[in-house]
Amino acid sequence: MDRALGHLRLFSGGPTGPADEAAPGATAAVMPVPPTTLANRELLRPPTYRRGHREFEPYSAAWYDELQLKRYARHGGWLPSALEFGRHPGESVLLLNPGLGSDAARYLQEGTEVTIASGPADHPERIRENLARHGYEPRIIPIAADRLPCPDGTHDIVVWNAIHHPIPDTSALPDEVYRVLKAGGKVIGLFPAYYDAGFWQDLVLPLQRLYWRRPPDPTSTPKTTRKELRRLFSRFVDHRVSKRHLRRSELPHPWRVLPLAILERIIGRVLILKAFKPLTAARSASTQSATSGAVAA
Repeated sequence: MDRALGHLRLFSGGPTGPADEAAPGATAAVMPVPPTTLANRELLRPPTYRRGHREFEPYSAAWYDELQLKRYARHGGWLPSALEFGRHPGESVLLLNPGLGSDAARYLQEGTEVTIASGPADHPERIRENLARHGYEPRIIPIAADRLPCPDGTHDIVVWNAIHHPIPDTSALPDEVYRVLKAGGKVIGLFPAYYDAGFWQDLVLPLQRLYWRRPPDPTSTPKTTRKELRRLFSRFVDHRVSKRHLRRSELPHPWRVLPLAILERIIGRVLILKAFKPLTAARSASTQSATSGAVAA
């Protein structure tokens, strides 16, 4: 049984002590990841990026504070609006692939009830460290990759960060997202964009390697398209997909004079999906329940 502290409930992969419970399908603990890698993921930077200015002790309070400050500044200025931090006070939000917990902290500060589902590839010990600075000591329960340990219809919002986690080949996890959402609930997803700046540079400038080598992609999983996302979330309605996130340093020099706010909407690195579980799902569930009751009687 998990324990809720404040508005926070945390589910995670990996052992944390004798009180933790194993879940079917959970895998062994992953190898340690360098702090620079975790920081680059949190800031949506290429994995080879190395900071050239002040250095804080990894996993110190100052280190976490700097990451949270930079995650939502400049190139990440679109994140608060995309993730709707201030729009769901008192509602229940489920976070999939939570990174280091920066987004969870922002939701908590706005009075949102947060549940974090952390799979075996995540780093629950770092999430615990980060959120403990805000006064939370969550119990961690491992979960399977394609199964969410939540009852049906328990969450108002599901936020799925797939920028550094592969999208499943099947619809198992999207179906799980659909199941745990309330009727009328919303899914917000962040996915690597296939037709991004790197794609168009390779297409338009095939000889670019002779005079300039573009930086590596800030995302680390296979990319997807708007069409594929709509297919994957076909059970949802009112799909809205947009593009964001782009740095001038990722562009050839002649392109850097163009407005970045416009370019990121055309060749941005991240696809933002927003879609809703239809309200008719509630009526369907009521009908099935009534039918089951009549059969039982």
